[in-house]
Amino acid sequence: MKIINQPQFRVSSLFALLIVCSGVAFSQSPANPASSSVQEKLIGSWSLASRVSTGPDGKVIPDTGLASTPAGILIYDRSGHVAAQLSRKNRTMGIFSQECGEAAQIKGTSDTAQTVLGYDAYFGTYTIDEATSTVTHHLDFAIFPGDIGKDIKRSFTLNGDTLTIKFNTTTKDRVHVTRTLVWKRL
Repeated sequence: MKIINQPQFRVSSLFALLIVCSGVAFSQSPANPASSSVQEKLIGSWSLASRVSTGPDGKVIPDTGLASTPAGILIYDRSGHVAAQLSRKNRTMGIFSQECGEAAQIKGTSDTAQTVLGYDAYFGTYTIDEATSTVTHHLDFAIFPGDIGKDIKRSFTLNGDTLTIKFNTTTKDRVHVTRTLVWKRL
């Protein structure tokens, strides 16, 4: 067997092999949820456009953790993984003295991920129920240890490059709210 030792051949052959192997890995991965048109539309990176919490009376409830206009990114990949990060835009070192004490008191709720020091982040896997237009995030790891292992179910709608996620939750003050997040495709 003759080995071709030309750099150009090795690089292009390696590149082609990686492309073929990547395609096989995605199409035959056991972790890959059943492919659907809804899933295909959901896959990608999303930037948070707005996040609003409304009380039972329809009035907007201010969010003391992430504030009224947080920054955020949400990523769904083809193999069934999700990652989300949200941050208060004006986070400074000054918030730590007050919020460290508050963070230590967090009890958590079963229906949402918790904000710690103006930041919320988690990653794991997701499943889609097309019949109910819901996506469930299965949290493998999170910034708040009490969120690890949670399954967080969200209603969603897709309209072109806009993803709207809506769910009922409870604020840290135990006020029941409906939270609506609007994401734009990156």
